[in-house]
Amino acid sequence: MKNTSWKDVAELIGMTAIVLSLLFVGLQIRQSQQLATEERINNSNERQNAIRELISANPDVWEKACLGEPLESVERILAAKMFDAWLDHVVGEYELRTYGVRQSDDARKKVVEEIAAQLWRYPGLSELSASRSDWQSSAVETQSGSGELGRLIRARIKELESSGIKREGDIAWCGRT
Repeated sequence: MKNTSWKDVAELIGMTAIVLSLLFVGLQIRQSQQLATEERINNSNERQNAIRELISANPDVWEKACLGEPLESVERILAAKMFDAWLDHVVGEYELRTYGVRQSDDARKKVVEEIAAQLWRYPGLSELSASRSDWQSSAVETQSGSGELGRLIRARIKELESSGIKREGDIAWCGRT
Protein backbone atom coordinates (compact mmCIF):
# COMPACT_ATOMS: atom_id res chain seq x y z
CA MET A 1 0.00 0.00 0.00
CA LYS A 2 2.84 2.36 0.72
CA ASN A 3 4.12 1.83 -2.84
CA THR A 4 0.72 2.79 -4.22
CA SER A 5 0.54 6.01 -2.23
CA TRP A 6 4.09 6.99 -3.31
CA LYS A 7 3.07 6.25 -6.87
CA ASP A 8 -0.02 8.48 -6.48
CA VAL A 9 2.07 11.26 -4.97
CA ALA A 10 4.61 11.01 -7.79
CA GLU A 11 1.83 11.17 -10.40
CA LEU A 12 0.30 14.18 -8.66
CA ILE A 13 3.66 15.94 -8.60
CA GLY A 14 4.17 15.11 -12.29
CA MET A 15 0.75 16.43 -13.27
CA THR A 16 1.30 19.58 -11.22
CA ALA A 17 4.64 20.13 -12.95
CA ILE A 18 3.00 19.73 -16.36
CA VAL A 19 0.23 22.21 -15.51
CA LEU A 20 2.76 24.73 -14.18
CA SER A 21 4.88 24.29 -17.31
CA LEU A 22 1.88 24.96 -19.53
CA LEU A 23 0.97 28.07 -17.53
CA PHE A 24 4.55 29.31 -17.85
CA VAL A 25 4.56 28.72 -21.63
CA GLY A 26 1.22 30.53 -21.92
CA LEU A 27 2.56 33.53 -20.02
CA GLN A 28 5.68 33.60 -22.20
CA ILE A 29 3.58 33.55 -25.37
CA ARG A 30 1.38 36.35 -24.06
CA GLN A 31 4.43 38.43 -23.16
CA SER A 32 5.95 37.84 -26.61
CA GLN A 33 2.71 38.95 -28.28
CA GLN A 34 2.61 42.11 -26.17
CA LEU A 35 6.21 42.93 -27.07
CA ALA A 36 5.52 42.34 -30.77
CA THR A 37 2.47 44.58 -30.58
CA GLU A 38 4.44 47.34 -28.89
CA GLU A 39 7.16 47.01 -31.52
CA ARG A 40 4.63 47.34 -34.37
CA ILE A 41 3.16 50.46 -32.77
CA ASN A 42 6.63 51.93 -32.24
CA ASN A 43 7.54 51.17 -35.87
CA SER A 44 4.36 52.89 -37.03
CA ASN A 45 5.15 55.94 -34.92
CA GLU A 46 8.74 56.00 -36.17
CA ARG A 47 7.57 55.85 -39.80
CA GLN A 48 5.19 58.72 -39.20
CA ASN A 49 7.88 60.78 -37.51
CA ALA A 50 10.33 60.07 -40.35
CA ILE A 51 7.77 61.28 -42.89
CA ARG A 52 7.14 64.45 -40.90
CA GLU A 53 10.87 65.14 -40.63
CA LEU A 54 11.42 64.53 -44.35
CA ILE A 55 8.53 66.80 -45.32
CA SER A 56 9.53 69.45 -42.76
CA ALA A 57 13.06 69.49 -44.12
CA ASN A 58 11.80 69.89 -47.72
CA PRO A 59 8.41 71.64 -47.60
CA ASP A 60 8.85 73.35 -50.97
CA VAL A 61 9.50 70.04 -52.75
CA TRP A 62 6.57 68.36 -51.00
CA GLU A 63 4.22 71.24 -51.85
CA LYS A 64 5.22 71.15 -55.52
CA ALA A 65 4.89 67.36 -55.54
CA CYS A 66 1.41 67.47 -53.98
CA LEU A 67 0.20 70.12 -56.40
CA GLY A 68 1.65 68.30 -59.39
CA GLU A 69 3.94 71.18 -60.33
CA PRO A 70 7.04 70.45 -62.42
CA LEU A 71 9.99 69.16 -60.40
CA GLU A 72 13.69 69.24 -61.12
CA SER A 73 15.35 65.81 -61.33
CA VAL A 74 16.70 65.95 -57.76
CA GLU A 75 13.29 67.13 -56.54
CA ARG A 76 11.60 64.21 -58.35
CA ILE A 77 13.89 61.76 -56.56
CA LEU A 78 13.19 63.41 -53.20
CA ALA A 79 9.45 63.56 -53.88
CA ALA A 80 9.45 59.86 -54.82
CA LYS A 81 11.23 59.02 -51.55
CA MET A 82 8.70 61.10 -49.62
CA PHE A 83 5.84 59.39 -51.38
CA ASP A 84 7.35 55.94 -50.77
CA ALA A 85 7.75 56.76 -47.07
CA TRP A 86 4.15 58.00 -46.92
CA LEU A 87 2.90 54.90 -48.74
CA ASP A 88 4.88 52.60 -46.46
CA HIS A 89 3.34 54.32 -43.46
CA VAL A 90 -0.27 54.19 -44.67
CA VAL A 91 0.04 50.57 -45.77
CA GLY A 92 1.48 49.80 -42.32
CA GLU A 93 -1.45 51.57 -40.67
CA TYR A 94 -3.88 49.58 -42.82
CA GLU A 95 -2.16 46.35 -41.80
CA LEU A 96 -2.30 47.30 -38.11
CA ARG A 97 -6.02 47.96 -38.44
CA THR A 98 -6.57 44.76 -40.43
CA TYR A 99 -4.34 42.23 -38.70
CA GLY A 100 -2.76 43.90 -35.69
CA VAL A 101 -3.50 45.46 -32.37
CA ARG A 102 -5.62 48.27 -33.79
CA GLN A 103 -8.08 45.94 -35.53
CA SER A 104 -11.33 47.64 -36.36
CA ASP A 105 -13.48 47.87 -39.47
CA ASP A 106 -14.13 51.55 -38.80
CA ALA A 107 -10.43 52.30 -38.34
CA ARG A 108 -9.57 50.35 -41.50
CA LYS A 109 -12.21 52.24 -43.48
CA LYS A 110 -10.81 55.50 -42.12
CA VAL A 111 -7.33 54.65 -43.44
CA VAL A 112 -8.76 53.76 -46.87
CA GLU A 113 -10.74 57.02 -46.85
CA GLU A 114 -7.66 59.06 -45.96
CA ILE A 115 -5.48 57.44 -48.63
CA ALA A 116 -8.15 57.78 -51.32
CA ALA A 117 -8.86 61.40 -50.37
CA GLN A 118 -5.15 62.26 -50.53
CA LEU A 119 -4.70 60.64 -53.94
CA TRP A 120 -7.90 62.21 -55.28
CA ARG A 121 -7.43 65.69 -53.81
CA TYR A 122 -3.76 66.22 -54.65
CA PRO A 123 -2.94 65.61 -58.32
CA GLY A 124 0.78 65.33 -57.62
CA LEU A 125 0.27 62.43 -55.20
CA SER A 126 -1.91 60.76 -57.78
CA GLU A 127 0.83 61.24 -60.40
CA LEU A 128 3.47 59.84 -58.03
CA SER A 129 1.22 56.90 -57.39
CA ALA A 130 0.71 56.29 -61.11
CA SER A 131 4.43 56.69 -61.83
CA ARG A 132 5.25 53.71 -59.65
CA SER A 133 5.18 50.47 -61.58
CA ASP A 134 1.41 50.15 -61.60
CA TRP A 135 1.18 51.00 -57.90
CA GLN A 136 -2.47 50.15 -57.50
CA SER A 137 -2.02 46.55 -58.58
CA SER A 138 1.53 45.67 -57.56
CA ALA A 139 3.04 47.86 -54.84
CA VAL A 140 0.10 47.72 -52.47
CA GLU A 141 -0.39 44.02 -53.10
CA THR A 142 3.27 43.39 -52.40
CA GLN A 143 3.32 45.48 -49.24
CA SER A 144 -0.03 44.46 -47.79
CA GLY A 145 -0.09 40.87 -48.99
CA SER A 146 -3.27 41.30 -51.00
CA GLY A 147 -4.86 43.57 -53.53
CA GLU A 148 -7.67 44.42 -51.14
CA LEU A 149 -6.25 47.79 -50.15
CA GLY A 150 -5.68 48.87 -53.76
CA ARG A 151 -9.20 47.80 -54.75
CA LEU A 152 -10.75 49.66 -51.81
CA ILE A 153 -8.78 52.82 -52.62
CA ARG A 154 -9.70 52.75 -56.31
CA ALA A 155 -13.37 52.21 -55.46
CA ARG A 156 -13.37 55.13 -53.04
CA ILE A 157 -11.60 57.40 -55.55
CA LYS A 158 -14.33 56.57 -58.12
CA GLU A 159 -16.95 57.52 -55.54
CA LEU A 160 -15.18 60.80 -54.84
CA GLU A 161 -14.89 61.58 -58.55
CA SER A 162 -18.62 61.19 -59.03
CA SER A 163 -19.59 62.98 -55.80
CA GLY A 164 -19.30 66.55 -57.03
CA ILE A 165 -17.24 67.46 -53.94
CA LYS A 166 -14.69 70.19 -54.52
CA ARG A 167 -11.38 68.51 -55.27
CA GLU A 168 -8.95 71.13 -54.01
CA GLY A 169 -7.70 70.82 -50.48
CA ASP A 170 -5.55 72.88 -48.18
CA ILE A 171 -1.96 72.08 -49.14
CA ALA A 172 -1.07 71.88 -45.44
CA TRP A 173 -2.99 68.58 -45.29
CA CYS A 174 -1.20 66.91 -48.17
CA GLY A 175 0.17 63.56 -47.05
CA ARG A 176 -1.24 63.70 -43.54
CA THR A 177 -2.85 60.59 -42.15
